[in-house]
Amino acid sequence: MCSEINMSKNFLLKSLQEFGARQRHLGIERCNDWAGQTAANLKPDSILDVGCFDGSMLARYFKTLPADCCGIECSPEHKIMAEQRGMKVSSFDLNGRWQFPDNQFDVVFCSQVIEHLHNTRLFAAEAFRVLKPGGTAIIATENLCSLLNWFALTLGYTPFSLMQICGRYLGNPLGLHYMEPHGDSLPMDHPAFSGVCGHVRVLTVRQARELFEMVGFQVEEARSVSILPLPDSLSQLLEGMITNRGHYLILRGRKPAAAETRP
Repeated sequence: MCSEINMSKNFLLKSLQEFGARQRHLGIERCNDWAGQTAANLKPDSILDVGCFDGSMLARYFKTLPADCCGIECSPEHKIMAEQRGMKVSSFDLNGRWQFPDNQFDVVFCSQVIEHLHNTRLFAAEAFRVLKPGGTAIIATENLCSLLNWFALTLGYTPFSLMQICGRYLGNPLGLHYMEPHGDSLPMDHPAFSGVCGHVRVLTVRQARELFEMVGFQVEEARSVSILPLPDSLSQLLEGMITNRGHYLILRGRKPAAAETRP
């Protein structure tokens, strides 16, 4: 009898996890669509994709990549793939200074990267510095105060957005990949190990707005999408009323036309 009850519980949990995974996929697709379409609609002559992976994200939304299309990617394999798409790709630690001159880009684009960094203030300041006056930063990440993360904390579990810790998914048995590895691409004593192999600092919508305003941006849009674990169709109806409980955080900030770079 006990084994049958455990099997039923496991089946129910697995079913809920799979349902949540489907809604998560729909939510992150809408998040990516917002970011990619926002960037493409600006029709920039120059763009920097921070954490560009294989370059497919921008290629999906731009019919032709901008003339000055740069990326930052530390994975050697994916750096080569992005370069094959026509991007000029650099590799360096995003917790430090960026290897670009002031006022170079019309757009700084970053999707699902900032949560892996310790020095988020320097990240925002460097995005501000390398943008041309009037340029735009487009940021997509996870939202610490999402309904799903709040639910996990209420149960005494680690927020879903912080389960990735040093190469493992830990602290929340409701997570789809609980106790599984997610890839140790660097040795454990490497300075960037914790960020590459996990989420280090996940922001709230308000916190992201305040951070980017602090370094000089005029934040034109800061909100969340995908109120997990609700069905995505229902989430879309509620997001206008519940602006800060979606699982994904999106932010668009503009560097003032007469801005001076801040230290």
